[in-house]
Amino acid sequence: MNILAIIPARGGSKGIIRKNLRLLNQKPLISYQIANAVNSQFITDVVVTSDSNEILDYSSNFPVHLRKRPADLADDKTTLDPVVNDATLYMEQEKDTEYDVVVTLQPTSPLLSLKTLDGAIENFIQEDIETMLPVVDATHLQWKEENNYVLPDYEERVNRQWLPRKYKETGAFLITHREYVQEDSRFADNVNIFLLDELEGLDVDTDIDFLIAETLIKRLKIALVVNGNRDVGMGHIHRALTIADGFIGHDIKFITYSSEPVSVELIKDGGYRVIETEKDLLTDVVDADIVINDILDTSKDYVNRLKDAGCFVVNFEDLDEGSSYAHLVFNALYEKTNPQSNHRFGYEYECLKEQFFLYQPVKFRDSPRVLFVTFGGVDQNNLTSRILNIAPRLLEESSLEKIIVVLGGEYSHELEIPPDLDSIVEVHRKVENMPELMSQADIAVTSNGRTIYELASMAIPTISIAQNDRETLHLFARYHKGINYLGISCTVQDDDLASSIIQLASNTDLRCKMYEELSEASVVIRKGLTRIINEITSEYWKWKYDQEYQRDEAG
Repeated sequence: MNILAIIPARGGSKGIIRKNLRLLNQKPLISYQIANAVNSQFITDVVVTSDSNEILDYSSNFPVHLRKRPADLADDKTTLDPVVNDATLYMEQEKDTEYDVVVTLQPTSPLLSLKTLDGAIENFIQEDIETMLPVVDATHLQWKEENNYVLPDYEERVNRQWLPRKYKETGAFLITHREYVQEDSRFADNVNIFLLDELEGLDVDTDIDFLIAETLIKRLKIALVVNGNRDVGMGHIHRALTIADGFIGHDIKFITYSSEPVSVELIKDGGYRVIETEKDLLTDVVDADIVINDILDTSKDYVNRLKDAGCFVVNFEDLDEGSSYAHLVFNALYEKTNPQSNHRFGYEYECLKEQFFLYQPVKFRDSPRVLFVTFGGVDQNNLTSRILNIAPRLLEESSLEKIIVVLGGEYSHELEIPPDLDSIVEVHRKVENMPELMSQADIAVTSNGRTIYELASMAIPTISIAQNDRETLHLFARYHKGINYLGISCTVQDDDLASSIIQLASNTDLRCKMYEELSEASVVIRKGLTRIINEITSEYWKWKYDQEYQRDEAG
């Protein structure tokens, strides 16, 4: 079957000057449809028809035919029908052949994918369709103007899903049998529609459309590889969800192995799809532009397999050999004085949950009243119970009047509240609004993990205890003047813990200095997620353009 693709491209445009040659993501607008036509498995010949020598000169870089449009088909009032008819006749004479099908591809639809175009042509052939028109779903409560009155264009106001379907024609393509290509029409009496998604159906007619297309064409496929279980805790899941939220609008999926069901459900509750697999099969299911690993240590082999698959690799808190081969490594917890060029260290790269931006740092009170206690999702050493054991002393020897305790989803220890403290100790599980609870606090006690940064963002003077050897390496808590770091839990006695809390509650000057230090850190931490998203995006595109340049140089 002989199929001719015609790309009509005028040189003039009132909406966007030189629109068809304007750069969209560093490529001329017309190049996207030329690439679709040239790479289609169904299209036999491609012709670009234009009144512009500049457009024809550019198009000559591709394996396409060129038709300099006659002057009488080059004005603003000329429709596509005579232009397509002219190009068809020209090509049939030029090739001494007859075409069975003619496909019109307009340059103003740069988001149309080759897969969709070939799918439409295949459907056209298999279903023996006469004319196929692409549309997008435009079902909404619409209004119309009649006799100078604006009237509802619906019978009943109902939710969108109950309205009769309405479709808007797009300029992405039009497929029709050759016999229907005439000077005044390309349509058969029987027209079938082909439903496009909203993105691929975008027509670029105005400068705003161009800006939208520029954004959408940079839409990335992002895979976040992450685990959550009793061994590694839930912090990695929460951070990965925060990062995913920062990339809202992109095509995002999560990949996990060795995760407990509660972790998988947490991701799904965040609105993201999850692929559960085995560790050895990770690279088989990635299929992404950017892979973000939040799985602690990675190997050189794993990272290089991702890179060989064409992925831009970003790791978080990676201390193993894979960190030397990833494109970017972020580490808010572990800091180095001479990091490698691909590493970003320090608390300025903390990923603060969006929810915290709804709350301002707490106001300083001379006499602290509320102690906030949380030790992560697991609390492997049951530090929560140790705090409650010394609670009577804390309340007796300080101005503290209330203790808020937050237990993680994987907390499995027996928790006993001392007698007579039921009205003073608030215990919360599966908290949905952590900053709301933190905003009540004057002092906090926590483990040396991600919660440290959340408390710092709220400017709450904090006492920190490491749960394990790895947490002892988290340098922000160890050295920041707004945190009182007591060391690893096995070396901290209950008497030392009680004395530290009482001293902090009683020493207004000390607590005020800690508050001021944390207030400054809060400003930095609250910019962390934006800083990370911007660095990943900018470094990805630098890498992407370098890859394309190297291919062009080699080819």
